[in-house]
Amino acid sequence: MKTNKKMIIAFLAPAVIAYMFVSIYPVIHSTILSFFEVSAWSGSEMKFVGLGNFADLLQNSVFIRSFGKIGIVWLLGGVGVFGSAFVFSALLTSGIKGKSFFRAVIYLPNLIPVVAAAAMWTQYIFSMRFGLFKNVFGALGLQSLANIEWTSHSVIFWAMLIAFVWGGIGFFLLIILAGVERIPVELMEAAKLDGATMIQVFTRITLPLLRDVIRVAVVMWSITVLNLFSFPMAFGQTYPEVMTPAMYLYQLAFGQAGGGAAGAGANGVVYVGRAAAAGVILTGIVVLIYGLLNVVFKEEKLEY
Repeated sequence: MKTNKKMIIAFLAPAVIAYMFVSIYPVIHSTILSFFEVSAWSGSEMKFVGLGNFADLLQNSVFIRSFGKIGIVWLLGGVGVFGSAFVFSALLTSGIKGKSFFRAVIYLPNLIPVVAAAAMWTQYIFSMRFGLFKNVFGALGLQSLANIEWTSHSVIFWAMLIAFVWGGIGFFLLIILAGVERIPVELMEAAKLDGATMIQVFTRITLPLLRDVIRVAVVMWSITVLNLFSFPMAFGQTYPEVMTPAMYLYQLAFGQAGGGAAGAGANGVVYVGRAAAAGVILTGIVVLIYGLLNVVFKEEKLEY
């Protein structure tokens, strides 16, 4: 049966055009805007400033600190998310009954809207009056932990991180679980017969055969963290302790009545060009991470 190239092009053309319009064009347009000073979304003159927007951002302490916060979320949050995902995947593939039920329960937080999840954590878990943490720690006699004001300025970032990790475990569990389930059971059974412990099976068989899955998962985690916006906004958008690059970009691009963080869109003033430069920096970081991961996790063709 001959392949009709014209028919293939005809079917692919609408999808390619839509993809270029929705994805490629905004990237190109934002990159161009990043070299100009633009003070409004429409009806504003564009003044070419070269790399001035990038220089202003890299000299801005709030923007730099926001990357420090993101770094903590990426590292500590990643340890929590992937550590929990690997533990749950090991339990779910151990022959436990009700596997589908437990998998659905673990994934459930991903179906809860961010605003509802933030309200649940701040009002019913972190609350100093009747929160879950206060009651549980108090019942266990751990008064120092029970007296922590999780929604205060000094602790709100760690409270947000705990909630964010809780909400991300289910998604990455499904990715890792799909990779673990494709590994032949015979390999693990043979290793156990040879006297291998569970840790040796995990480090010598499971992890090496999950290289591609881990690479994809880490890239997706990096993109998720760099785009972190909803959780910190819901927890405390006026708190500088939870400021992320995405939040800072938002304040630059759309302004914030009543003042923003260190001049970021303060009093409704917008900085479209600088916001575009922030977006370009975030995109560049994602591309860099993807390139580094391709070097660290080199693609290998495995047959099993």
